[in-house]
Amino acid sequence: MNKDTGFKIKKLREAENISQAEMAHHLEISQSYLSKIENGFVEKIDFKLIQKISTFFNKNVLYFYGKKNDGIPERNLELDTILKNIFENQEQINHLVEIQNNLILQLVNK
Repeated sequence: MNKDTGFKIKKLREAENISQAEMAHHLEISQSYLSKIENGFVEKIDFKLIQKISTFFNKNVLYFYGKKNDGIPERNLELDTILKNIFENQEQINHLVEIQNNLILQLVNK
């Protein structure tokens, strides 16, 4: 992540006429943290937060990782592969956590 990512988030938010407070509330973060992201003071943004932001703006996550060139992010094949693997791994982890939580609930309810 870099300053470009925060700038992209800010431009998208402003284009949608959404206040920082509204967006921060939706993303379940503080307004001050969102402000730090938008102004480039946060170097690394949590992957789940980037996923939430991507969903919020209906953008592909890669939009926030590539450099913007006339509104089109640069595509990096190696980065695409790495991110695809991360997404797949995250989905598997989420599924395993769900199974684990269900097992814990079953044990507690016995």
